[in-house]
Amino acid sequence: MLENTFIHLPNFGPRRERRLWSRGVLSWDDFLERFGASPFHRAQSAHVAASKHALSIGDTDYFSARLPSGETWRALPYFPKAAYLDIETTGLSPATDYVTVIGVFDGKDTHSYVHGDNLEDFSRDIRQYDLVVTFNGSMFDLPFIRKHMDAKLPALHVDLRFLLASLGVRGGLKKIEQQFGMEREDDLKGLTGYDAVKMWQAYRHGDDAALDRLVRYNAADISNLKKLAEWAYREKRQRTGFDDFR
Repeated sequence: MLENTFIHLPNFGPRRERRLWSRGVLSWDDFLERFGASPFHRAQSAHVAASKHALSIGDTDYFSARLPSGETWRALPYFPKAAYLDIETTGLSPATDYVTVIGVFDGKDTHSYVHGDNLEDFSRDIRQYDLVVTFNGSMFDLPFIRKHMDAKLPALHVDLRFLLASLGVRGGLKKIEQQFGMEREDDLKGLTGYDAVKMWQAYRHGDDAALDRLVRYNAADISNLKKLAEWAYREKRQRTGFDDFR
């Protein structure tokens, strides 16, 4: 979908993009073939050529700066090194609380980073990813990480809370998982963020089993993000109407 996208160009929106598709201009190559020599379209052609180059070298900063925040989903298949991320904290305020656990699912394996153990490794490891996918991360997870860690997060971010809401799927992550028939381990069902705070407190008082449960709870929060992102991508692509013109 990214190579068929024009809404990141100056003065372009969904309607103007759709008009291009209806005229048979379905890709960046089509645009350059049709308008590359046109003085009237010179500026837009330069932007399209720059987009082609940015994609060829994997420049995620370029697309993060130009794609509207609600349209970053279009980049998902093009940057497969995605970090599906969730954090646990001691509370809700980045000013007074701190990160206890960070979980990253890379599409195959889950990596857990724990405060007082290996949390510092996160700042190094996150550099290998092209984009980050969260649920409500723009409001919670990413501000916490930026406040407390010297970590360069991927520039491209897909927040599934708002992406799914745009498709009519609303509520917390656990409620949405139930709507999709996704199950958690029995001892993790019904747990909330407040329970995560209490588990951390129990661990700090010597309960190692509480830490194990907290890490598994965090891993459960990221285990289904990839499936939800893939579903949302298909639905959003269909709703753009692009495939009607192919």
